[in-house]
Amino acid sequence: MKAIKYRERIKTIGVDIGGTKIAAGLVEGDEILISETLPTPTLGTVEEVVQVVIDAIQKVMNDDVKGIGIGAPGLIDTQKGIVHDVQNIPSFKSVPLTSIIEKTFELPVFLNNDANCFALGAKSFDLGKKFNNLVGLTLGTGLGGGLVINGHLYEGKGCGAGEFGYIPYRDGILEQYCSGQFFQRQYNITGKDANDLAVQGDENAIQMFNRFGYHIGEAIKIAAHLFAPDAVILGGSVSRNYRFFEKSMWKSIRLFPYGHVVDNLVVMPAINPDIAVIGAASLVLE
Repeated sequence: MKAIKYRERIKTIGVDIGGTKIAAGLVEGDEILISETLPTPTLGTVEEVVQVVIDAIQKVMNDDVKGIGIGAPGLIDTQKGIVHDVQNIPSFKSVPLTSIIEKTFELPVFLNNDANCFALGAKSFDLGKKFNNLVGLTLGTGLGGGLVINGHLYEGKGCGAGEFGYIPYRDGILEQYCSGQFFQRQYNITGKDANDLAVQGDENAIQMFNRFGYHIGEAIKIAAHLFAPDAVILGGSVSRNYRFFEKSMWKSIRLFPYGHVVDNLVVMPAINPDIAVIGAASLVLE
């Protein structure tokens, strides 16, 4: 099926598949008209996970919808519409998601990596509009990355570009230090619970975020070495705790050996917490 060409404000559906939740939204322009969020059956079968995706879409479906865009973690074959090797959803290996959803709803479906959808949304509809080169980092169940180079989304082979989470780091990989996994592994607490405690002024929780911010800074320095972007836009549930890790993050970034690369670097969380859904919906218009 061919993509819809942008001639007027049309209604599309965007879906963001995460390791913890699956979010869907009825989108018009840069506005979500209706949204639905369902828990991801992380350890479920392919059929069980796909059914939740279908259920979320059905909740926001509208007779005027022209197409569906889906952002999924893992390596994506965008031409064949196949999701490969989702680490946080073990059953998702070589799933022909596009064809399944197209047959279910009889609408054109477009599939890409979830972090790419976030970067695309940040560039087109959020704080990334004025930046020609940016890195989008999603801090959630895992660590995802999307790249906009010279104003265009760069996917790489199999949507494999920007997979910062699996870069070797310390005794493991970056994802274990730069996502919700950090709080679970190091302190046996969720990022949300750590945030709630920090809001109450709990000194231990505040120190957790100080240490977390250091690791985020290290991840951004790796991005600076590789791409020297104008901006890094942060998304995902953990990015909402930005105020608690901003200071330690910048302390780490300022140790970057090439000062001129980071002197004017902008790092900030996306304004719209649903920008990944809007970015996924915009795949229909691309």
